[in-house]
Amino acid sequence: EDAAWAHAVSPLVSFSLSLLDLHTKNLADAAEQSEAGHRILINDDKLFPMAKGCEHGPETRECYFEPLTNCKLSDVDDYETADPKSTKIKILSKPDEEYDRSVRTLYTSDSIWFRKVKDMYSWTGLGFNSQHSTIHMTAACLAYYFRVKPWLRKEIDERLRRNIPLDLNPQRTIGVPIRRSDKCHGHALEGSASGELECPPLEEYLKKVKEFLAFDPRIENVIVTSEDKSACEEFLEILNKELPSLRVIQNIGDVQQGTGSGSKLEAYTEGSSNAQVVASALTSLHMHMRARYFVLTSKSTWTSTIAVMARVYGFASEVIVFDIGPNKNTFAHLARRGCA
Repeated sequence: EDAAWAHAVSPLVSFSLSLLDLHTKNLADAAEQSEAGHRILINDDKLFPMAKGCEHGPETRECYFEPLTNCKLSDVDDYETADPKSTKIKILSKPDEEYDRSVRTLYTSDSIWFRKVKDMYSWTGLGFNSQHSTIHMTAACLAYYFRVKPWLRKEIDERLRRNIPLDLNPQRTIGVPIRRSDKCHGHALEGSASGELECPPLEEYLKKVKEFLAFDPRIENVIVTSEDKSACEEFLEILNKELPSLRVIQNIGDVQQGTGSGSKLEAYTEGSSNAQVVASALTSLHMHMRARYFVLTSKSTWTSTIAVMARVYGFASEVIVFDIGPNKNTFAHLARRGCA
């Protein structure tokens, strides 16, 4: 569920935000020159692994999501046929290379390490050196990226109505999105990602849940999701034994394919489809928007995304996060902000 989705979109999200960094740098420069920025992010039309066999559109991200822009690759200047001395295009050889802001088409460096931009959201007018603006703009970018097609919105809505109790109080709910399987060191499933995280034992998740209960005795619910079915079932057993009074909310119908790789999902879970995996993952995301307290590992871009989105778009106020992982990633500082 969520992990499979995370691994499939993380490169695209990172790529989009990388270009956004460059885009905002251009806007910031333009603002200083009292000019309007004109850079438009154009997403390519390469096949999207999670859209294989799409029944609702092309086998690209637009099988599930609205287009990032109406512009197409055909609208840009072709660097292969352009005159090397042309002033219409610029191809960056490295992320921090400077360029003439008047060029019509800018091709970013193919380096995976994007340019770090100070005050990259200053052009929004939300305030300089403001962490408030940074996390809100990051969440807004993610929300824009995750604008689902009507058919998928309907599917997610039906799942949420089935999974979320009518009397659930977000202020009294803990979210536990467990990211394991291929994310952990030692994972060896053919076609799946290699491990990159020292996954903490499930007892660590339980320990932090208990600390939240000590902090706020009014807590009534815990939302538990994971792409790893065995880990999820084991944690639910632990909760039932140690904290039987807590009401457990699960993502009923979750595929739980046991991997985060999106290219060969059909080989992992018999009878499941990519569309079901995407619907499961986004249902989990929306379910966790109904929690105030979180126990997660911020090394996972997916669980960090859940925390960032909950802080800005969640139903609860004053979100608090326990990060129990020893590692971190680009979004970790935003996911962890305000953690106990």
